[in-house]
Amino acid sequence: MSGLIQRTSANAKAMTADDGASNGEQLAAAPRKGLPMEIKLVICVLGIYSCYMLSGILQENIFRYRSEDGSRFSSTLFLLWVQCVVNVAFSLVAMSVNGRSGDKMPHHLFGTAGFAYIGAMVCSIEALKYVNFPTKELGKSCKMIPVMLFGVLFAKKQYSLQEYLCVALITVGIVTFNLSGKPHNKEDKENSTYGLGLLALSLILDGVTGSAQERLKAACKPTVHEMMFFMNAWALAILSAAAYLSGQAVEGYAFCSTNLSVMSYVLGFSLAAAFGQNFIYYTISNFNPLVCTTITTTRKFFTIVCSVIVFGHAIGPKQWGGVAMVFAGIGYEMRGKYQRHHVKNLKA
Repeated sequence: MSGLIQRTSANAKAMTADDGASNGEQLAAAPRKGLPMEIKLVICVLGIYSCYMLSGILQENIFRYRSEDGSRFSSTLFLLWVQCVVNVAFSLVAMSVNGRSGDKMPHHLFGTAGFAYIGAMVCSIEALKYVNFPTKELGKSCKMIPVMLFGVLFAKKQYSLQEYLCVALITVGIVTFNLSGKPHNKEDKENSTYGLGLLALSLILDGVTGSAQERLKAACKPTVHEMMFFMNAWALAILSAAAYLSGQAVEGYAFCSTNLSVMSYVLGFSLAAAFGQNFIYYTISNFNPLVCTTITTTRKFFTIVCSVIVFGHAIGPKQWGGVAMVFAGIGYEMRGKYQRHHVKNLKA
């Protein structure tokens, strides 16, 4: 995975070495001594893994909760709206402390990215109503493919054969793990054309988001929190209209106000997601969306593996084969990275 950063770090020579710098230092600042890219990658991985594992637990608590009358929380748009509000507030505070880049922000690109970002999440959740769970997992496990495809087609990104092989191996491994442990049975939903269309649209929007983020980095040099603020501000505007028109704003608030446990879960989920987004945009600013997608996708995989270990779920031979493929893909990229690093040291 870290091999994916090689070209990015070589091309982005103007990127800030110390992303925690204050006084509005730009991501386009001249390179200086700072954390090695490998250390930054470790920070990104640990930050994203920990934040989104916590948010995943809280999200499950939200939708598993039953009120006294047996009802469940179902206002997805309200949940995403609260999440975006917290993200905007978080990024505003961070910008007031660290300053801004001073660059003119291309709002048409932020609008595109914000729409795609929210659209992908909504479509993914709604698709589960019309397709069975293995099908949805299959789509979520292949998010790296549209990011790479849109990066090549629209962001003019180039990837090596090794990077393509790594992404393919990791994706196949995760898909194998997910599908092998979830056999189709009579209780599975019949996959409807509408549900499959939503899933395909979710994947397309993932690719649009990644492509827009690459174009943003080429058009300007936003700080980590500028990117977080403008992406979520546009998403918040879209969600505000959608939640109000659908009635989910009122329904969600009413449910949370009468079920304070859910309110605490919603706020905790939003805070964890805000910190997680901070690490995501830190990753994008230092590397590229494909690296970020690789981290977030493998995070889901390791969450499942952790669940198997902690809760003693059964895991079959085919699933262990998926485990082997994922680790082989990551190890393959790490091996390539160290080989290039060794060659570079010999030439120095």
